[in-house]
Amino acid sequence: MIIAEIGNNHEGSYRVAKKLIDEAKKTGVDAVKFQTFNTNYYVNKNEKKRFKKLKKFELSYIQFEKLAKYSKSKGLKFISTPFDLNSAIFLSKIVDYFKISSGDNNFFQLIEKVLTFKKPTIISCGLLNYEEIKNLVKFVRKKKFPLKKLTLMHCVSLYPVKNKLANINSIKFLKSRLKINIGYSDHTIGIAASIMAKYLGANFIEKHFTLDKNYSSFRDHQISSNPKEMKILVNEVNKVNELSGKVFKKISSEEKKIIKSMRRSIYANKEIKKGEKITQGNVKIVRPYKYYE
Repeated sequence: MIIAEIGNNHEGSYRVAKKLIDEAKKTGVDAVKFQTFNTNYYVNKNEKKRFKKLKKFELSYIQFEKLAKYSKSKGLKFISTPFDLNSAIFLSKIVDYFKISSGDNNFFQLIEKVLTFKKPTIISCGLLNYEEIKNLVKFVRKKKFPLKKLTLMHCVSLYPVKNKLANINSIKFLKSRLKINIGYSDHTIGIAASIMAKYLGANFIEKHFTLDKNYSSFRDHQISSNPKEMKILVNEVNKVNELSGKVFKKISSEEKKIIKSMRRSIYANKEIKKGEKITQGNVKIVRPYKYYE
């Protein structure tokens, strides 16, 4: 699954949010993701600048209901990240997947609430080391949540992430150690990291998505893919998926059609008389293969 992380790039405009869904659909992604919150239960009012900005970005629950319905009508999965308990309860009725952000992967009250709904859940693992990730998985197990519905996303919580800090090999490490679905939440500039993540076995790829990297001064636009870049990402990730194939080795049906033309047989190099000994001097081993009964 490739997820277009719209997040707050709509900046509080329902019209822009719908436009982002439209453009995401054109790129070929499988899902769109938003952030749902009541600012009063997300950021302390003393953080005046931050509070004011997020308050402006809020969409109403009614608008989210419409966006979920609109996304599904376009054949897209609808995902959102709740940042407060009431938003989690509300989203349980409309999301195909829940997402827990890196900032809240130790907010166990919220995680526990989300798990009670038994919906497929994605948890970003930014800010956590391996031991902490193991403890998170133990917590999920204790809540009797089916691990087949859980996806952990390798993530580095920097905006943007420098290439030398992306550490994409963590995907391979986590898959081998935890034996559960591992995805990648990409905060790097460009699409190379997402392509590499798919090559290393990421089940989900999440990339921030915007209409225009210069849409406003809001930071997330600059680290997002625009529609053109996202379409390339989707095509390249799908190409890696196709190239990867399955984990086994056998001759394909296409190979079988040409196998005789590529294999060799023993042919006479010159006229060989009856009773004459066959030697390397009077035969040659060349293509194609020919079987004589």
